[in-house]
Amino acid sequence: MHAFLIHNPVAGHPARHAALGRAIAALRAAGWQVEVRETARRNHARDLAEEAARAGYHPIIIVGGDGSIGQAAHGIVASGNTDVALGIIPLGTGNVFARDVGLPHPDHSFGDAALAAVRLILAGTPVPLDVGLVNGTAFMCWAGCGLDASVTFRVESKLDWKRRAPVATYLAEFLRSFPRHRAAHTTLRVDDRERLEGRYVLTVVSNIGLYARYLWLTPQAQLNDGFFDLVAVAEENPLRFFGLAFKLLLFPRSADPRLIRRRLRRLEVTTDPPQLYHLDGDPTGETPFVVSLLPRRLPVYLDRRRSGHRLV
Repeated sequence: MHAFLIHNPVAGHPARHAALGRAIAALRAAGWQVEVRETARRNHARDLAEEAARAGYHPIIIVGGDGSIGQAAHGIVASGNTDVALGIIPLGTGNVFARDVGLPHPDHSFGDAALAAVRLILAGTPVPLDVGLVNGTAFMCWAGCGLDASVTFRVESKLDWKRRAPVATYLAEFLRSFPRHRAAHTTLRVDDRERLEGRYVLTVVSNIGLYARYLWLTPQAQLNDGFFDLVAVAEENPLRFFGLAFKLLLFPRSADPRLIRRRLRRLEVTTDPPQLYHLDGDPTGETPFVVSLLPRRLPVYLDRRRSGHRLV
């Protein structure tokens, strides 16, 4: 195996990255050749992954958080190479993808999480997963529009705080953003067969069950079923919004008239006025955008025992 390892050194708490050397040594001890590159700028992981996939490296291993995973996925997809698998060493801030599918991550009792993730890659078999595209950019977890994207943009300007106190930083920016945020008039075209309109505080298209680290927003979601799960929230009152969020925290499958839920393969989103959107927690752009699905496009190393609930 001639692997290409992409390391995002600014993802997650700095102390987590000290273990990376042991993980790389384990790959090399298993007989793998490993090319290591660090990201040096915004979206650099996309370019590195695409270059590596075009050059024939296999697999590509990403070291970072959810945004880094999405960027690596984009690079592989953009290369056009369908044989390249993705390995993940989750050392980011939230590690939501890792939490959802049971990958080793630093906030769980895996001991040396980076080394445990490498052992999984060495022993595992890649599983082809669905990949999303928004205006041509790939994502693995979610595309979010509205309030959550506004919070994400604000947090990205405070990276030091985000790395050292992620939950407090997101909560503080959420509390600052909500009173100023105005829900936009939103039009959603679902699979070219249904039109939804409303004032949605946020609109999320999800490929996984977990959202914002602790909230099971779409608990029924599966990573390779050929569908995304849509949730649009029509609740602008701050107190009632928090009440709804608390309800979902306790009862994730709750039905509520303020929650618009659909399963879909394609979604067109337009808003008036334009709204920010993010992909996998990375600030990306403004509406309008189109979400489309690439079924089982990307093989990813998973622990099938832990991720079976997310697979068909």
